Amino acid sequence: MRRPRVFTSSWGQMESAGSNIGDLAVFASQMQELGDAFDVGVMSGDPAGTAARWGAKGFSIRRGRLASMIRGVLWADYVVVGGGELVQDRSSLLYSPFNLLPFLLSASFGKRSFAWLVGLGQGGELRPWTRAWIARCMATARGISVRDAPSADLLAGLGFRPGRVLRAADSAFCLCSGRRPGPVDSDILGAAPRDVSNRTGGLLPLETRRKLGLDRPGGGSSAAADWARILDGHLARRGGRVILLPFHTGPLSNSDDHFCREVLGRMQRADRASILETENLHGFMDAMAGCRVVVTAPLHGAILSVVTGALPVAVPYSSKGTRFMEEAGLGDLSVPTSRPGWAVEAAALVDEAWRTCGSRWCGLSARRSELRARAELNTAYFGSVCGTASLAPSGPRRVY
Repeated sequence: MRRPRVFTSSWGQMESAGSNIGDLAVFASQMQELGDAFDVGVMSGDPAGTAARWGAKGFSIRRGRLASMIRGVLWADYVVVGGGELVQDRSSLLYSPFNLLPFLLSASFGKRSFAWLVGLGQGGELRPWTRAWIARCMATARGISVRDAPSADLLAGLGFRPGRVLRAADSAFCLCSGRRPGPVDSDILGAAPRDVSNRTGGLLPLETRRKLGLDRPGGGSSAAADWARILDGHLARRGGRVILLPFHTGPLSNSDDHFCREVLGRMQRADRASILETENLHGFMDAMAGCRVVVTAPLHGAILSVVTGALPVAVPYSSKGTRFMEEAGLGDLSVPTSRPGWAVEAAALVDEAWRTCGSRWCGLSARRSELRARAELNTAYFGSVCGTASLAPSGPRRVY
């Protein structure tokens, strides 16, 4: 008798053309939570590599992601949707419809779907018609879990009763095993910059615009100068070293490796800075664990900082970063890049975090444990929805 099959739509990156550390963290947590009880399938640019590295079935995206998604849904018994920011209209007007599509495909093909620890954009991040799409698509799910209170509140406003939605935490917190909380006795500042000047809310996603030659350079140079000033100022005050962390490489979104090189090229103290050269999740997390503080634009830069034991300072470009910092009790260490003069404020927050790192971890350690427990509640919830008695492994848990 074959094992039940789960197709997850959360990993939207091409293994053969770069990586997205946030997506990798979500996928690794899903493999850790589900891989002992289910055969797992996922869209992939390198199906053989996916099988060898993760033990998962890869559905090739060479003929397009839609075709890959349809094959995965037809193969599966259960379809897991999300695992990250499921809905927002800032990067592309096609982003939300594509991410919600697996719910409709699952319903059409008679498959059971589950919304897995999703985040939902807030306020102006959603177009007026998107909320109706959320309600229609997620109503077909057998179970819904979200990673923060505002996402749960949005669903409540759309008519989802409280008992229908589990409020948990980002699935990356399932990767905490074997990693101690801070403080870290280190003189290394981690920095995860990102240029998001091309997030204009147009129709086409960035990858498609690039293929059609429609992408135009934005304000990256100005942002790179701001980041360079933050890092140079820290080195002048505190000494030590800086390690730049390119969370995303490849054609699907902004290329953080290119932006990191631009930031490094503008630094006056570039001899005391370097760029992390790895696309391996474990190596990335080890590097972050060696940092005392990490100043980050990507959401999972902040999440994985807490997971690995570094103290995050968030400079988010969307509400998801601000929401997480508030969930972690670190709202005072966050300043959005949309705020005028954000770089000056961010530099002060980095200095504050560096000075108070030890005392902050006294409370953050307990909060980290709570977030981990909440994330792991989702596994039992998924098992109850799918009729699986237990998904918790009896022995030591795998850590990818």
